[in-house]
Amino acid sequence: MSSAADKPAGIRRLLWPHLRPRLGTLILALLLGLVIAAMSAAQPLLTRIVIDQGLIGRHFLSLVGACLGMLGLAVAGFLLGGIHRVIYVRASGRTLFSLRGAVYAHLLRVSPRRLTRVPVGDLVSRLDGDIAEVQRFGTDAAPSFISSALTLAIIGAVMVGISWRLTLLVVALLPLQLLVRQYARPRIEASTRALREAASRLSGFLVETLSGARHVQAAAAEEIEGRRLETLGREYLGRVQGQQMVNYATGSLAALLGHLATAGVFLLGGWYVLQGRLSVGTLVAFVAYLGRSSGSAASMAALYTGYQRARVSLVRVQELLDLPCVTESAAAIAVPAAARGDLCFESVTVAANIDGRPVLDSISMDIPAGSKVVLRGASGAGKSTLADLLRRFVDPDSGRILLDGRPLLEFKLAELRRRIVVVEHSPVLFRGSILDNLRYGHEHIDEAAAIEAARQALVDEFVSALPDRYATQVGEGGSGLSTGQRQRIAIARAVLAQPLIVILDEATSGLDADAARAVHRSLDAAFPQRTRLIITHRAGDIEGSDVCWQLEGGRLRPARLAG
Repeated sequence: MSSAADKPAGIRRLLWPHLRPRLGTLILALLLGLVIAAMSAAQPLLTRIVIDQGLIGRHFLSLVGACLGMLGLAVAGFLLGGIHRVIYVRASGRTLFSLRGAVYAHLLRVSPRRLTRVPVGDLVSRLDGDIAEVQRFGTDAAPSFISSALTLAIIGAVMVGISWRLTLLVVALLPLQLLVRQYARPRIEASTRALREAASRLSGFLVETLSGARHVQAAAAEEIEGRRLETLGREYLGRVQGQQMVNYATGSLAALLGHLATAGVFLLGGWYVLQGRLSVGTLVAFVAYLGRSSGSAASMAALYTGYQRARVSLVRVQELLDLPCVTESAAAIAVPAAARGDLCFESVTVAANIDGRPVLDSISMDIPAGSKVVLRGASGAGKSTLADLLRRFVDPDSGRILLDGRPLLEFKLAELRRRIVVVEHSPVLFRGSILDNLRYGHEHIDEAAAIEAARQALVDEFVSALPDRYATQVGEGGSGLSTGQRQRIAIARAVLAQPLIVILDEATSGLDADAARAVHRSLDAAFPQRTRLIITHRAGDIEGSDVCWQLEGGRLRPARLAG
């Protein structure tokens, strides 16, 4: 947790880059707000004219003029209020999406292995609810505070001009309201954090169980998950009630003090009216100003309450921004166009896993450019970690990996990852057409080239039977397609990428032996000069490899291809 996030400067530092481009628009909204506030402040003066000159003074023209003035101010306020709302919503929305986009971009630079430690539901809750809370406060705070403060100052000056004694009575109760807010501050923070955490747990549960609905149904666990949802719902409701009670108690106590001030004003002001020292219209106008000043004061106090909620959300957003990104040297270079694809592992070790043993223990291996290497090993032996090392999803704790004689750390991340393509056991597809998924990351490639790559990966065998062929829409994660079909699409995507190094991480496990051999032959034909690393349990499906390694206990040893 960032200590800076606990200071008011934390909100400014986080929001300023996103507010700055919209500063002119926000200032315009502020000025409009001040004009609207000034027009609102004129209403009670017109009320005094209606009562004292129009009704009590029996002057009809004064009554008509004051009423027309009220109507004019109301119409003008209505029109300016609509313009103000449009300007504010546009600036507010753009600020929100800019901030969310910055956090999202940061998360995409975090190592996938590190990112998986944060539940998806928690990420969604922070990207949605918490950022919205911070954005609302950051965009509303300055204009609302300044507008309320100036309105309060204008009204206060008018109230003093009407009756300084009545104004003094009102001001005498202000310290009590401030004490109520100060007492509520830590309770608002605690209730807000508890509510945000409960919301994150609820979001996480929904994401987890709905994405795994197939497994829930297979285990006939619908009732169990329903009870878990009910428990989480009760917890969330309890947190909501807790926060609402804190807000209610704070607001109600402040309102009670406001009613006390109003009663005192009527009592003292009424005595002045009876003594002939104050007109009825003036007393009514003063009470109207008192109501408006109470509203402005309550708005300023609510901003304080909103700040406490926003600070909690800010800490949660800042925690996402504190997740470390994969480092890239300022002097990093692009992978040369003429790169060969020679790989060298020099005593590479990756930190111990939960059973206390290293995932990879001093791995040393040379893979000459253009060679075809098979890597075997039991599930969990660390084979996929090698693929993650090459794309720098994880960096070695000791040792280094060289590409054409240069450490991977010397290359630009995006360039490195474009040139090293990994086709995994369970590839991820995104919502869209099959053609969209084929060209994912390669949108510049035309449809004909994409379909030709699909034919090489045997995608055409199942797509040709679909009514919409390559325009067929697939669901989130590739729902509607089998694992084998998704693997073929991922292989076709690799063909389109024309990579320097191709890694097949159990990429044909969803295919039968004949189809797997056919895919491997097509890949050999597509990448005859490229370095290929094939991670597999079914080494018998592979023909013509240069060398086979066995990974066991975190160490490598030569192995036979078959068996």
